[in-house]
Amino acid sequence: MSDNALWIILQKLRTPLLVIIVTYSIAILGMVLIPGMDDNGNVYHLTFFDAFYFVSYMASTIGFGEAPYTFTYEQRLWVSVCIYITVVGWFYGIGALVSAVTDKTLKFEMMRSKFRKRVQSIKDDFVIILGYTYVNAEIIKKLHAVNMEVVLIDTNEEKINHFLLEDFSHDVPLMVGNALLADTLSDAGILQSNCKAIVSLFKNEEKNLRISILTRFLNPKVKVVAKSTFSDITKSIIDTDIAKAINPFEIFAKRVDIALQSPHVLILENWIYENSDLMNQAMFLPKGKYIVCGYGRFGKLLQEKFEKHNLEAIFIDEKRLASREMIESGRFIRANPDDKEVLLEAGIEEAVGLIIGTQNDIDNLSIMITARKLNPEIYIIARENTMQEVSIFQAANIDWVFMFEKILINKVSLSLSKPLKNRFLKLILNKDEEWAAKLVKLLRNRIGANPKLMTLKISEEESYAIYHELLEGNEVSIDVLSHSLSDWQKNNAVVPLLIHRKNEEILLPKNRMLQVDDRILFACDEYSKEEIELIASNIYEFYYALCGKEKESPILKKIFG
Repeated sequence: MSDNALWIILQKLRTPLLVIIVTYSIAILGMVLIPGMDDNGNVYHLTFFDAFYFVSYMASTIGFGEAPYTFTYEQRLWVSVCIYITVVGWFYGIGALVSAVTDKTLKFEMMRSKFRKRVQSIKDDFVIILGYTYVNAEIIKKLHAVNMEVVLIDTNEEKINHFLLEDFSHDVPLMVGNALLADTLSDAGILQSNCKAIVSLFKNEEKNLRISILTRFLNPKVKVVAKSTFSDITKSIIDTDIAKAINPFEIFAKRVDIALQSPHVLILENWIYENSDLMNQAMFLPKGKYIVCGYGRFGKLLQEKFEKHNLEAIFIDEKRLASREMIESGRFIRANPDDKEVLLEAGIEEAVGLIIGTQNDIDNLSIMITARKLNPEIYIIARENTMQEVSIFQAANIDWVFMFEKILINKVSLSLSKPLKNRFLKLILNKDEEWAAKLVKLLRNRIGANPKLMTLKISEEESYAIYHELLEGNEVSIDVLSHSLSDWQKNNAVVPLLIHRKNEEILLPKNRMLQVDDRILFACDEYSKEEIELIASNIYEFYYALCGKEKESPILKKIFG
């Protein structure tokens, strides 16, 4: 039903209303049947309207007096009986009304109805976020930064109340509900055409799979971004054809791989994520023996990367067990890594690197302190699990700190809010060190330490001048967008990074001809960004950038001949 709250109220108040109706009917009927006496001593009977009027104010104990004439003793006796009958009925009705108003089901249905109306009123594209956590709160902030609307669902009412205290730039429709139910997702707007994605980052990854499957059947046009660190669940999520599985363990293991072979790619990645600028030193991981504390899903992914680079790696884990081959070869030690003797047995003194990846921050810090005493020169990579220990990790002498929550925040928000940047990042992750170093040098020299990233679509709305030039059948090179509007002979601080077309992606597209619906990613400074927008949209600025001379206005030409 469209309004379940109304039906719940009617159901709760059905019996009290019947009690009030029956007591009123008895009281009114008695007042009509019992004869009275007018001022002249004549017998009279109250009309039904007079009886209803009197019983109405008598039952509410207002007491306007006897009307239309003074009552007889028989009438007063009946009134005395009716007072107790109707007052009891009213008390019962009021009690039932209070009970109905405070009913949890009614409150939920009223909130649900309000939530649905707010979601339906959203006209722009929006994303559904499942669960209020630190990660999702940061994702919401990043989506709001690009003016993308968000809808939030959480099963915990306390978390929803806490969310209301947060200072977000946009008003967020939110509801307490079970996101694993199709009805809840429908309420959240999954069936609407402007719903673009669902973010499902539950710790229980089977829930993320369930969300992917539900979305596949409810609205296959909606993209699902789901966390998955188990290979079988990841495969099932990908098989839905609408979901993107994000594995923070795999992402960081890939970063270790990149740092071993092309560290300038990491500089570009951190710049794209806005974690640092291009002046950062390349993170060259030392080549040699590594010790890894922890052998879960993360440790196994690291093992693959070290084997790829033919590096020796010893794994230590107290709870998990590796294969017999690893144990017999001495590459796995089942023990507490926070033990000096265990670290010495693993060869900490001759190791070049230590990766600490346990799920306990205090254990990670303790292992780091012990390792530093045994080998002061060792390169340490440590996992930070919660934001509660941020200040301690910042103060510790750790070469590389990683946090899976931040990896999720960066990856999810970039893929949803800045898809062209995400495409560029995916394309460069497998580039070699020489290619990445040249690009970093080009960006530094042409633009500076921290270039801005901007996107442009060749459409009538964003690029009016170029769009109509292409419709006329003329060719336009991407280089026209680099010309300075103050001096055509010079170029602005611009580097085209990517052209994304329907079936093609072109990295560093110098001298490429543009096409309608191209999406272009530029690195530039603030001044160049404004000029790119002017050249793309203004026919006079475009003509100057294209030809090196001013375009004559037809109106001025007509006036001055």
